Amino acid sequence: MNNIDLLVADFWREIDTFTVSEIKEHIYEKLKTVPLETKENMNAFFKNFPFWGTFDNDENNLIKQVSSFLKDNVVSLKEFYQSLGDYRSKKVFYAIVNNWYNYDFLTLEEVSDKTFTHYFDLDIIPSCQEEVFVDLGAYTGDSIMDFIKTFGRDSYQKIYAYEMTSDSITFLKDNLQKYPAIIYREKAIADFVGKGKIILNQISSSANQIKEAENGLLEVTTLDEDVKEKITFLKMDIEAGEYAALKGATKHICEDSPKLAISIYHGFTDFIRIWQYISAINHEYNYYLRYYGGPIFPTEIVLYAIPAKVFRN
Repeated sequence: MNNIDLLVADFWREIDTFTVSEIKEHIYEKLKTVPLETKENMNAFFKNFPFWGTFDNDENNLIKQVSSFLKDNVVSLKEFYQSLGDYRSKKVFYAIVNNWYNYDFLTLEEVSDKTFTHYFDLDIIPSCQEEVFVDLGAYTGDSIMDFIKTFGRDSYQKIYAYEMTSDSITFLKDNLQKYPAIIYREKAIADFVGKGKIILNQISSSANQIKEAENGLLEVTTLDEDVKEKITFLKMDIEAGEYAALKGATKHICEDSPKLAISIYHGFTDFIRIWQYISAINHEYNYYLRYYGGPIFPTEIVLYAIPAKVFRN
């Protein structure tokens, strides 16, 4: 045992012992200790990005959701913790759940990673060679440029860059014009093939979402359908669409065992169900957590799933 394991064990004891109502009451009491300015900033944030529920003093749906989530999923959360491949990941796990439960800002700040770029931790993925890299949620091309900066121009055979709008694709092409072998896809990736529409976020286009719609103008497909060649590295940050996209990439994950770097912070359920899905369909992965967000509420959580053969090689 070490300090991280002991802290997590104490956390499990409380969650195991308390009812949902008692967990909720505990979180409400902790919220009273949070400075008013911080609470106001959190309230504004959750109104703009409502993945986790509403946050206000009268009807705090977010606290109700996290209380039920912790109690209902405690067995799976314990299994997730035990599956993590290093204590850096386990401390990230503790920082996240303890922030939800105790408004622990200090530990969350301690685990925020500034050593390596987002999605490309060299302690987890030390090198890349001849990759077929798929970027779901390519946004401005920032992750692709970080990938090339981290691993070099000779690290890939091909890069697939997905975005949903023609404006985004144009912006991507402008930003990435000096890099060869990049294939641009103006499509949404999900778990069905058909039509959809974009649900716009007024604050940031990076938070736009898709909804299935027969009369929609957006082309929606699955990764299994759209990319027929072997994929070796898959990154996802598609604003709560990650779970559906994973289901639509089941064949690739089962047959190719690509390296995975998946955002798992768009709602409480994504924190556990994305790991559950990957581990259920492919037993060859080792798992790691890294945190790239701020100290107030855990966003920018990345689950790395790395096939064991990468480490054996």
